[in-house]
Amino acid sequence: MCFFDGACPGNQFAQKGPMKAAFVIGEMESVRDVPDLQTPDGPMRSNNIAEYHGLLLLLRHLRDLDRQRGSAGAYLVCGDSQLVIRQVRGKYRVRTPHLIPLHAEALRLSSGLDVEFREVPREKNRAGFLLEKNARRKATREN
Repeated sequence: MCFFDGACPGNQFAQKGPMKAAFVIGEMESVRDVPDLQTPDGPMRSNNIAEYHGLLLLLRHLRDLDRQRGSAGAYLVCGDSQLVIRQVRGKYRVRTPHLIPLHAEALRLSSGLDVEFREVPREKNRAGFLLEKNARRKATREN
């Protein structure tokens, strides 16, 4: 099982700064900053953007794992974002213009993988716990 999540400060964790994306594969954990999405109307930020970036980071890592092994693994990709999971499964249309390229990239990356997407409750998303732990650690360092 693999997990992904994303967070946009101001929406979560009551902190300022860049959006964050995370993924967890077994014992491997990764948290990265996500830059604001540049659009014709100016920079945008949201939890959905951050969550898509978490999925993209995870899918890129899975592709790299398959290349390193020289064989394809089967992956169960779990996230608590109803929107993202249902969009990549084709159950929801992507109507928001700024999410269309992120969705297209997720489909492109997953097309070469043996992957199943599953929605999980927030309390079972290990990547969400990783983001919370990371935010608490940052808040402690700043105080």
